[in-house]
Amino acid sequence: MAETQAVLWTRILDRLAGPNPPSVLCVDPRDTPVARAATLHLAPLPGTNVALMNGILHEIIEHGRVDRAYVERCTVGYDDLAATVADYPPERAAEICGLDPGEIREAARLLGSADRLLCTVLQGFYQSHQASAAAVQVNNLVLLRGMLGRPGAGVLQMNGQPTAQNTRECGADGDLTGFRNWANDSHVAELAALWNVDAGKIPHYGPPTHLMQMLRYAETGTLRFLWVSATNPAVSLPELHRIRSILDSSRLFLVVQDAFPTETAELADVVLPAAMWGEKTGTFTNVDRTVHLSEKAVEPPGQARPDLDVFLDYARRMDFRGNDGEPFPQWHDPESAFEAWKRASAGRPCDYSGLSYAKLREVSGVQWPCTPDSPHGTERLYADGKFFAQPGYCESYGRDLVTGAPVEPTEYRALNPDGKAMLKGAEYLPPHETPDEDHPFFLVNGRTIHHFHTRTKTGRTPELRAAAPEVWLEVSERDAAAAGLAEGDLAEVSTPRGAVRARVRIGGIRDGVLFLPFHYGYWDTGHPAGKDGDRAANELTFTDWDPVSKQPLFKTAAAALRRVGPVPAPAAGPVPATVDEEVVR
Repeated sequence: MAETQAVLWTRILDRLAGPNPPSVLCVDPRDTPVARAATLHLAPLPGTNVALMNGILHEIIEHGRVDRAYVERCTVGYDDLAATVADYPPERAAEICGLDPGEIREAARLLGSADRLLCTVLQGFYQSHQASAAAVQVNNLVLLRGMLGRPGAGVLQMNGQPTAQNTRECGADGDLTGFRNWANDSHVAELAALWNVDAGKIPHYGPPTHLMQMLRYAETGTLRFLWVSATNPAVSLPELHRIRSILDSSRLFLVVQDAFPTETAELADVVLPAAMWGEKTGTFTNVDRTVHLSEKAVEPPGQARPDLDVFLDYARRMDFRGNDGEPFPQWHDPESAFEAWKRASAGRPCDYSGLSYAKLREVSGVQWPCTPDSPHGTERLYADGKFFAQPGYCESYGRDLVTGAPVEPTEYRALNPDGKAMLKGAEYLPPHETPDEDHPFFLVNGRTIHHFHTRTKTGRTPELRAAAPEVWLEVSERDAAAAGLAEGDLAEVSTPRGAVRARVRIGGIRDGVLFLPFHYGYWDTGHPAGKDGDRAANELTFTDWDPVSKQPLFKTAAAALRRVGPVPAPAAGPVPATVDEEVVR
């Protein structure tokens, strides 16, 4: 959180430094700033999150730390969950995770004795092979403790991207607008009526096609046109040599819409210059459901245009029309699109029907649902123990946590006829790629506070670039000594997919695990990928994904390590960012 949710972390630091500080449990194989501030830090092996959570849940149940009244009133599935975690006593979970059983017992005591419990989850859970299964176990913990809908308690499943909340609400992640259920025919019909199109024009005959599957279709020639907006897959996706070959194929027509020349734009057939956030008007929603209006401050330069203008222009040129023969979509600018979104959100969990641009200009943020009955928004959900899970209303009927297969509507109705919160157990499964004699390390990647995603903007900011100009490799003291590495040495970390060279940072990570920040691509190096030593961490990751969320796996590659050369003179590598005291004043 200190690296990826820095503003929120400063607020937690304020609490820790003030009176009556909270206890903090951190789970991370690295010795992060959060770990150093924690009451208890568990450093499990990558890919073992489900085993760890099962061990903790075992202890919560075993020692009677369950809010039984809440569980009986508000949830279903307790008996099945209890039966699953009964097989994960601390000794077994600790052996899987590479921990001491006492650490798991202490974590369970800390969580089980809390008067108020807030759980947060980030990419370490989301980007592993059992991502959804692990995240569900965190939800299970909060539900067992009866810690939803109460001040100071709950679960905060973080997104990691500034606009991720919006994509989920609006359906831009492949699901249907307003948290509607693609497997519910009445939801599809309702959306078709709102948009004035035939229901058959709304894809809903199977699960949404996720990005990694789209790329597979492009690889085989089934998908021939790909439009990429505001992301940089030529650096951010796994097994980059494969991604580049797909994006650069003559069989694929690639359009890239971006404000900057990126590694992906270099491979494009057409580049559409896009306006940035200060050059366009629109709303955005924070992870706590707070809706803000961002007004255009300056005109975009040159031919750059807001994304909405580009998409609407495309729709008009394609002559898309609704059932009445009028152009589709019916909106024409940000505010008319917002009014259409309000109608589409009405009656759904993310109800915006009581909001308007005028209100958002008066109030600095309003939390949905905001309706005529709750015109000032809703601070807290689930306070009444009610959920958005009724069979006819829910966003999804769920999936099998092992296979990812969708649950059938009839099965969901039988399991959860009253729309309660669902407790769902999951057996631990080993990672798909584990260390062996040739590749004895787990390799994980992630972010550093100085950069965001693939450095498209932060890498062009002089202060941030100076603070962290190059990729580095984090190695434990024991592993560095075994490899003959000193601080600042040039090392090569390799997997069956490729190799990356980076300067070594010693310490701050558990034995047997290596860490690379994934931000560093090639646009600022003067040479293409694959020349003079690669530096993108995703050269090393492999093509696989969580079966439920379809999130690619970035946390469990098996890797080898070797020394390439000594520390240069003067020493290179990231340096602490400086603070301009005059700016602070």
